[in-house]
Amino acid sequence: MNKKYVGLLASAGALCLPSLANAAGPSLSEVLVNSGITAAGYVDASYDATFNRTGGATGGQVPLHAFDTNSNTFELNQAALTLSYLPTDGFGALVNVIAGEDAKVINGSYSPGSASDFALTQGYVQYAHGPWTAIGGRFVTLAGAEVIDDTKNTNISRSLLFTNLEPLVHTGVRGGYKFSDLVTGYLGVNNSAIAGLSQDENKPKTVEVGAAITPSSAVSISLVDYYGVDKISGTQTKNNYFDIVGSWQATSALQFVLNGDYVRGIGSLDTTPFPVLANATLGAGGPVTQATKGLATGEGLAFYVNNQFNDSWKGSLRAEYTYFKGSPTAYNGSGIAHVAELTATADYSASKNFDLLGEVREDYGSVIAPVGALPGDGNIGVFPNTANAAGGVQKSQTEVLVKAIYKFGTPTGS
Repeated sequence: MNKKYVGLLASAGALCLPSLANAAGPSLSEVLVNSGITAAGYVDASYDATFNRTGGATGGQVPLHAFDTNSNTFELNQAALTLSYLPTDGFGALVNVIAGEDAKVINGSYSPGSASDFALTQGYVQYAHGPWTAIGGRFVTLAGAEVIDDTKNTNISRSLLFTNLEPLVHTGVRGGYKFSDLVTGYLGVNNSAIAGLSQDENKPKTVEVGAAITPSSAVSISLVDYYGVDKISGTQTKNNYFDIVGSWQATSALQFVLNGDYVRGIGSLDTTPFPVLANATLGAGGPVTQATKGLATGEGLAFYVNNQFNDSWKGSLRAEYTYFKGSPTAYNGSGIAHVAELTATADYSASKNFDLLGEVREDYGSVIAPVGALPGDGNIGVFPNTANAAGGVQKSQTEVLVKAIYKFGTPTGS
């Protein structure tokens, strides 16, 4: 063969080598996507500062808060991974695990006393066919405007409604039926509505009834009710919990959200029907402890204004009010507690995968701790201070938080 042609062929082969290398095979992301499997996760960490004083130092615990209970410290909040295969027809499954400080709160909601910083938040099997969907296992609640997943909330801290009046997860079965583009209905049976226990302590179960209504592309309404008999710490209580969430996308950038909750517990109550309050650092263990054959209720309203200023910046304002009532023997005076808060949050998205958030929050609470938390105490306040680090003498609390979130996964990682 002519040396000239040999040289040309060699040069063409060299030019083709990068293409051959790039065509070696699909990436892992492409394989997962083509298989219908999604793998996604995120890692986030924060710093939380409060300005209450205990003996000259700032307080370490934040009463009535959920995932920001430890103050004046750096924290790894959540390192989460979700693997799922959820076809629109046939069987599938989802597994969601979370490690970090928030996992302790999640574990406590369905396994009281657990202090593990690793939580199997969700794990369920799904069957879908046409308008029907059914899941069985452990799954997140239908209730509330805010969720466990840090990437899906507009604020750093969680609302007062979150965990104080709302469950986190359920263990049981749930069915969904899409009647039309307007209405989807839900019906489920769970171990425990309020506590979300993974293993029920009594035979009666909790019934879950809900509906998602979308009158237009800009308006959505969610309604859900849980009713059942829970047995916690040896005491059996009838509980009813109702939640409503309404959302209006006023413009492409501006959104309004309203979340309302009503919880009612009837029976011989040794703890509140909402578990966080029973364990709160308020005097002798919580405002409704030791109530006997009484009625405990809790209700609250949270209002959000969210605005996307541009591709990089968005902000959120949250205002809420909560009201708790227990047996009068467990309280000073009327046995009524009022707690409110106002939160302002800014979110800077440096990329589709990374967000940096800053937040300022002010809480205000009425006098709710029991008489006799400390000898000689009269009416004492909600938040920690020098005189009583447990019950507190302050009625207000200021908190400043910073959080960074990195998201990853298929197909785009966002």
